Amino acid sequence: MPTSSGARRVRSAAFAACAVGLALGAHVTAGGEAPDVTLLLVLGVLVEAASSTFARRPRGAIATAVALLSAQVALHGSFMIPGPAHAAHVSHLPSPPMLVAHGLAALVLAVLLVRGEQLITHVARVLVPVALLRPFRPLPVRRLMIVPPGDLPRPRPTVTLHDLSRRGPPDRCLATHA
Repeated sequence: MPTSSGARRVRSAAFAACAVGLALGAHVTAGGEAPDVTLLLVLGVLVEAASSTFARRPRGAIATAVALLSAQVALHGSFMIPGPAHAAHVSHLPSPPMLVAHGLAALVLAVLLVRGEQLITHVARVLVPVALLRPFRPLPVRRLMIVPPGDLPRPRPTVTLHDLSRRGPPDRCLATHA
């Protein structure tokens, strides 16, 4: 089911930020130098533009993990282009443990993205109707009034002592008050 353009933009921007962050973290952890901030921003905008079609509707964790892995491959190559010191690194193929680590990181991040979106959607479904039906407004101030005991009217009993001490069936008056 397609979603609104606002939700699609938020989903796409979250995906782009996570993809660039994951690729940057993996690149720096593997010993590479952190790219320039300008390059990171340009790559973030490009990933966001590329993922806008993917973000038209909510995806599952596996589809999101595959998209994150694809973005990691593209971003890893982009991180290595500007620096000549990485020329020797380009020829090396990734080791199986590194591939497993990338796959697990992408899967964990994909699950977090999917579950986070589900949580935000659930909270919005619960809170928006409440906010629309009963807007948040301050409660009226209630003041406590203290009345001196002399000003209170005395309660009048509905049953008199005469009614209680008399023998026989109760009067109609007593039967109706009971």
